[in-house]
Amino acid sequence: MLLFGKSQGKNSKDDPQAELQRQAIERQKTRIRELLEKMRDASPADAERFHQMIKDLCKDKTLPVEFKRKAMDYARSYECNANMRGTDSLLRDAMRLAAAEHMKERGQKLSEARKLYGKACTLGADQDFRKAAQRLMETIMMTGGVQRPGPSRAKPLDTAPKAPNRAKC
Repeated sequence: MLLFGKSQGKNSKDDPQAELQRQAIERQKTRIRELLEKMRDASPADAERFHQMIKDLCKDKTLPVEFKRKAMDYARSYECNANMRGTDSLLRDAMRLAAAEHMKERGQKLSEARKLYGKACTLGADQDFRKAAQRLMETIMMTGGVQRPGPSRAKPLDTAPKAPNRAKC
């Protein structure tokens, strides 16, 4: 479990209103921690949804500022990681499809991967991931679907005469 934002034991048994407010803040902190825990292994769509839920919960002015800042940092980081994982998975699928000459499906996977790549970059993906993903996208675009129009060393020009058509007329 995340270890930030632990409450400090203020014994305010004299004021029941303050105790109720403290308990409400603790429940909200617990809810945010649970959402952050779920974000660790979430899909990109789920991570985006959880991030929005955390943003909405952090709008409460009673939460400590430091807790909200750390929660938002973790949420951004986890959403970025989910998008990076999704991008990597889709690029690997696109590479397999390109090698198998399934160009239409390759294009679909590649466009989905580019969307997730863009989200990961806006969320702060590191430079190593950006370069690796760009190289892999270029490699996928150059893989498969290549047909040379003319003769090559592997397929020389066929200069043998064609067999006459001897079909009955």
